Order: sequence, then C-alpha cells, then structure tokens
Amino acid sequence: MYSRLKICGITNLDDALITMEIGAHWLGCNFFPESPRYVHPAAAAAIIEEIKDLVHCVGILVRPTLKEVQDVIKKTDVDRIQIYQPQDFDDLSKLDVPAVICYQVNPDEPKEYDFIGADMILLDSNSKSLAGGTGKTFNWSLIPDSIPRDKLILAGGITTENIGEALRTVNPSVIDVANGSEKKPGIKDYEKIKALMNEVYLYHHEQSKNES
Repeated sequence: MYSRLKICGITNLDDALITMEIGAHWLGCNFFPESPRYVHPAAAAAIIEEIKDLVHCVGILVRPTLKEVQDVIKKTDVDRIQIYQPQDFDDLSKLDVPAVICYQVNPDEPKEYDFIGADMILLDSNSKSLAGGTGKTFNWSLIPDSIPRDKLILAGGITTENIGEALRTVNPSVIDVANGSEKKPGIKDYEKIKALMNEVYLYHHEQSKNES
C-alpha cells in the first residue's frame, strides 16, 4: 500500500499552492479557533476554490455540533471532514462528504477506536491542551491490528527525522504532518515539506522493488 502525505495547518494560498506543487496529496485547514493554525472558514473557502480538484482538501473540527460541521462543509467545499470529539451526533456516514474520526492515544487509558460511520480513523498523540499538532509522537505499537492500515491516518510528532520509520513501522494510508512541516504554527517550511515528500517517494520506491 502506498502512503499519502497530508500537510495540515494550511492558512494561506501561497503555502497551499507550493505545498501542492511539492507533491503533498492532502492539505488540511484547521477550523478550531483555539488552534495556533486556525483559519477562518471564509478564508479557507477562498484557498480551496483555487486548488479544488487538484489536491484533496480536508477540514478539521474539534468538538463540533452537527450544525457546525454541516455549515463548514457547505461554506468551504472541503473534500473531507476530520473530527475530534463530535458533540451531538455519532454517525459520520450521514455527512455530505467522507469523514475521518480522530482519537488521541493515551497509554494510560486504553480505548476502543470506533469508526462511528467514518471511512478513516486518525490516531494522534495525547494532549490535555491540544487536539492535534502537538509535535509529540506516541507509541506506535499501541495501534491495534483491528484498524485496517488502508483506513488509518497516522499523526503526532511526525518530522523529517522520523517519517521514514513511521512509514516502515506503521504503513498507514495517510501520514499527517503539521508541526513538522512549519517554520512556526501556520507558516510552512518548504524545505521540510520537500524532505518529507522525498521520504514518502523513497518508501514508495522500496515498496515497488519489493513487489517486483
């Protein structure tokens, strides 16, 4: 299985265009106001309008109501919605776009990772203050075998230094990078993104050789 690179925390059109040109497969816009990578849905809509159909656009929401999710989908035209802790609904299959349900992995509090109608699950490092973009990894051996790897998005502290290990150890469908792709929160570092993408290409090359 070939893993895709998702660069999260896109806040402006230049970063979106250049990140897409470098080769990232998915781009994420964060609609959680408490995030340092927050982008207003109207601003995100203007970005997405320029890149729609060229790259997969994902909207991130934390503790949203169903109405908030529906409003964001309608206003921004995202291809997919990524949700931490939905509040008043528990069936993501009824949304108008595919959904990712997100969980933080806490080794002290084992839990069941239910898809609740989503088509993919994202696993991230545990934090009391942040719902993502923590810059910290978690113990990947805690990822249960019951989650198909073609349905798994791996997040949490992925950088140019450890992305190769993450790909080879976990083999997720999508590898999600925020902090590890930035100069500072919300501002992308293109050299880091190139290095991340090169590691993905290298991994794909290794897989192709193994399959031949």
